[in-house]
Amino acid sequence: MSTYSAVVRRFLAPGFDLVRGTGTMSRLGHLERSQWWPRDRIEDQQATHLRALVQHAYDHVPYYRRVFDERGLSPDSIQTPEDLRRLPVLSKDDIRRHSNELMSDAVPRDQLRAGWSGGTTGERLTFYSTRQERLTYAYARWALTLEWTGVHLGEAHMSIRQQRTVGTAITPPPRLSHRLQRLTRVDVMSVRQENLEAIARLLQQIRPRTVHSYPSTLVLIAAFMRHGGLSCPRIPSVCVAGERLSERQEHILTEVFGSVPFIRYGSNELHEVAGQCEVRDGLHILTEDFIIEVVDSEANPVPPGTPGHLLITSLHNYGQPFIRYAPGDIGTLRSDVCPCGRGLPLMSPLVWRTREYLRSASGERVAATDIPLEPLLPDSVVQYQLVQESLDRFLLTVVPPTSGQSPDCMYLQQRVSDLLNTRLRGNVQVEVRLVKEIEMNLSGKRLSFISHLEDQQMPFLTGQRGKP
Repeated sequence: MSTYSAVVRRFLAPGFDLVRGTGTMSRLGHLERSQWWPRDRIEDQQATHLRALVQHAYDHVPYYRRVFDERGLSPDSIQTPEDLRRLPVLSKDDIRRHSNELMSDAVPRDQLRAGWSGGTTGERLTFYSTRQERLTYAYARWALTLEWTGVHLGEAHMSIRQQRTVGTAITPPPRLSHRLQRLTRVDVMSVRQENLEAIARLLQQIRPRTVHSYPSTLVLIAAFMRHGGLSCPRIPSVCVAGERLSERQEHILTEVFGSVPFIRYGSNELHEVAGQCEVRDGLHILTEDFIIEVVDSEANPVPPGTPGHLLITSLHNYGQPFIRYAPGDIGTLRSDVCPCGRGLPLMSPLVWRTREYLRSASGERVAATDIPLEPLLPDSVVQYQLVQESLDRFLLTVVPPTSGQSPDCMYLQQRVSDLLNTRLRGNVQVEVRLVKEIEMNLSGKRLSFISHLEDQQMPFLTGQRGKP
C-alpha cells in the first residue's frame, strides 16, 4: 500500500464517512475480516440479515405484506435462504408495475436515490436504493473486490461507465471525493472512434493502477492503441463486467494492458455482487450482502455445476427491497473451495443473459456462448454483432480493422451459415454486412448477440403474483 493510500484509508475516507453520516470504512474493515471466516459462520451471518430484511419487508413494504398474507406466511416462515422458495420470483415487470408498493414506508422518499438499468433489453427499469446501501454497503463491496486485484483506495483508477452528468465531455467534472480518491471517470457513451485517441492519451497521462469497464469498451481502446502503435502503461488490475469476456477479448486486453483481466458480476440495481480474487478462477459471492439462487425454468433449485436462472436477494436495501429478484442472467454455482482460503462461496465467471439464445423453427435453442464465431473472423477484427431477425434469418455485422486483413463477406456468409445450420439443425439465411461501428445500447454496451424474436419468459415469471 502506497503512502497516499494509507492516508486515504486512515484519514480521508473516514473523514468523508463522518461528514456524510456513512459507515463505509467500518463496513470495509468488517468485510476484510469476515471474508476469512469459515463458510458456516458467514452463512449464519447471511441468515441473520435475511430474517431482518424479511421482517422489515413485511412490516413496511405493502407489496411484500400482500404476498405473505396471500400465501398464509409470516416473517417467521423465512428463516434460511432455503425458505425463500416459498416466495414468488420478483421480475423486472413486477418492479415496473408495483414500484410504489415496493417502497418502504419507513424510509423517507428524500433518502432514496433513483437509478435505472435495462440497457441490455432496451427497456428501462427504474429502481430506488437507500443512501446507506449505496455509500456504505455497495462502496465497501467495491473497495474489497478492488483489494482482491491488488489495488487499494487512493491509487489512480479509471472508471469507464455511463455517467449521470449530461453533456458531450469525455470526462465529467470531477467531484472533490473523486479527486481525493484519484478517480478519473470517462463516459462510456463517449467511447467512439473519433474519441479513441483522446481516451488513449488520457490513459497514458494518468497511468492508472486499475481500469473498470465493459469488455467491448476496453477492447476497442486496446485495439486502437495496438494498431496505432501507442505505448500503454501496464495496468495491473483490468476489471471487466456487464458482458461476457471472450477469448479474443481476453487475449487483446492481456497483450495491450499487460495483465489478465479480472471478471466481476453485478448490475446497476445491485452494484457489486461477486468478483475474482488473485487466483482468477471463480467469482467469490459477497454472501453477507446477497443470497444467490440458481433455478430451472420452473423455479426449482438446480445443483452446483448446473447452469440456471439467477435469483438474487439484496440484504441491505431496505428502501425498495429486492427479494428473489430475477435480473435475467444465467449462471452456475460451484461447490469447490478457492485456493485463496476465503470462506466466500464461488460461482462460475461465465454469466450470460437469458435473451442470449438462438432459436430455430424446429424448436432448437442454443446459447450464444456455444456459437464459436470468433475463429471464423480475421484476428484483427474486434467488433462484430450477430442479430437474429427471425427464426430463419440472421445478420452478422462486422467492423473491418483500420489495418490488417479485411473480412471476406462471401466466405463469412458461407461459414457462418454452415455453423448456424449445424447448431440449429435448420435452414437459416445469413447476411454479412461491414459497418463503421457497432451501435451501443442504452447502457453503453456493444452486444455481440441480439435477438429480435419475442422474449420467451420462463414460467416462473408469468405465474401468480400479488395483485394490486
